Amino acid sequence: MPKRYIITNFAYGFGPFLRTTELALAVNEILFKVTGENFGIIVPWVYGESQKQILLEEFADVLKERPDAIVLDKRIGSELELIFYGERGYEESLKYFHKNHERVVEAVNQYIAKGIIAETFNGEPVPVEKSSIALCVSRAPRVYFDIEPSYYTSFGYVSEILERSLEVPEISSARELREALIPLSRDVEKRHRLHFIADPATFSYLENHQARYAGEILTPPNALPPKDADCAHIERGIYVTITGIPGLERLFAEARQLGFRLYSNKPKFIPDAIRALPHILRCKNIPLHFARAGWGSIWYSLFTGVPFVASKFDSHDDPEIYFNNLCIEKLGLGMVYSGQPLSELLGFTDAYKTAVLRESARIQKTYGTQNGVTYTAEKIADDFLKNF
Repeated sequence: MPKRYIITNFAYGFGPFLRTTELALAVNEILFKVTGENFGIIVPWVYGESQKQILLEEFADVLKERPDAIVLDKRIGSELELIFYGERGYEESLKYFHKNHERVVEAVNQYIAKGIIAETFNGEPVPVEKSSIALCVSRAPRVYFDIEPSYYTSFGYVSEILERSLEVPEISSARELREALIPLSRDVEKRHRLHFIADPATFSYLENHQARYAGEILTPPNALPPKDADCAHIERGIYVTITGIPGLERLFAEARQLGFRLYSNKPKFIPDAIRALPHILRCKNIPLHFARAGWGSIWYSLFTGVPFVASKFDSHDDPEIYFNNLCIEKLGLGMVYSGQPLSELLGFTDAYKTAVLRESARIQKTYGTQNGVTYTAEKIADDFLKNF
């Protein structure tokens, strides 16, 4: 029998392709234990060499054991890039999304139907027929891949974020476009077999949660904790993954004067910063984590207990960030930076750790685990084995 694959489908940014790859590998691990069959993972290659390098770093152990465990597809990646929020800005990206969505969906699904040509990390071509793609794992996808079954995972529904954004005066960009994209987003969502929504996530601060789709399942955070880090040479410092925020340079200067190092996964954008992966959040010498309020970053702080500081919402940014900022402040899982001195941010530590203990205990009591990746993978694998 030809080798079978799990294809991933994700939204813009680095976090979503990492989260779907983690989950797809976890699903494969369970399926392998039951069936003895190893499924390959197809990852759309959107972000060039930087995406490739991140995958190599994050999944080095898997790729060392099975070099063909993960393969990349440039064609699908180049199509998704046309509708992703990137350097164009959110409003411009919505215009591209609205204009190109139908064409991108058609192009991607025609390509899949005819058989794709993925490649290994060494550049070796890997032909894959559509019949060999057994299932799809997505994360807040902007398009639907015509693969049955497809499983939706997210911090929330894109359609709900767009709907609620229309009620918020602070979200000012592209109102008509946001309104026009709501039915399109609903169509993508409803075509998935099951919907896994993480908790806590974008709308966790709201009471009386109501499921939007019949196949909705709440889960613990659907990301793996940062890997263990070599902390021997990590000096007291701050981990930063955001740039270009007014006031941060003053704060960074204050941090340097107090003897703090700056660590970042994007050091070229921060003077004197030292390159480091998020794993160093496990090091006791890292007392603060600055990032845009995406749930991957928020959960990394939750997992490690390092206080999370988010950038203020920009009215021209993705509305998700507005609601994420609101959520973390209401739950005590972060502080929004608005020019506070470093001493005030460091003073947030005790309140943050109290909130983390409370939230971790609630997650454990509700789900019996805090590992949302395994929790979700088990349910996907169980459904797949029973029904396909």
